[in-house]
Amino acid sequence: MKTLITLVLSLVLCGPAFSADFTLKKLTAQLSAPTELRAHFSQERTLTGFARSLKAEGTLLVHREHGILWRQRTPFAQDVVLDERGILVDDGTGLKAMAQSDNPQLQSFAKMLKSLFAGDLSALEQYFALELTGTTEQWSLILTPTQEPMSLIFSGLELNGAQFVQEVVLKDKAGDSTKIAFSQLDPSVQPLTADEEQLFGH
Repeated sequence: MKTLITLVLSLVLCGPAFSADFTLKKLTAQLSAPTELRAHFSQERTLTGFARSLKAEGTLLVHREHGILWRQRTPFAQDVVLDERGILVDDGTGLKAMAQSDNPQLQSFAKMLKSLFAGDLSALEQYFALELTGTTEQWSLILTPTQEPMSLIFSGLELNGAQFVQEVVLKDKAGDSTKIAFSQLDPSVQPLTADEEQLFGH
């Protein structure tokens, strides 16, 4: 599950200039526009005290009606579903619901992830101070934790994107960091596969 508690990519050293016309409200509308979004992700997690980072790859499906499907394929297969049922995980032994008490960090992260891809920045503002710079074509959003439980888990986050979120950097309180890059972003509406239907419980 630590592989999911991570989001995204390398920071842009020279960020775009701030545009007064590009606001959080416009970014919210931009992120929430697609009914469906599919992407490939590559993830790198750096742990304090370890020379080698942990890498993972897989696919992401964000569906406005059904929820989020995070499918890791390397270094091992694992499916994570975030929907109205909560958080469900399949590591090859069948889909199982995760209890609220099992992993409070993941529970908090899942809520943040759902808010992010739904473009619900108002939900993020309950736990973070948001600082947006850039334009519609290239933007950066810095999230500084202000409330528990996020302030107990994360020291800071940075999101970078264009039409959609393309990269995220997560830094936790233990000094570890995770970078996740999203590529091959496809907002076209496609029928769910039989496998996806089953994971979403339909």
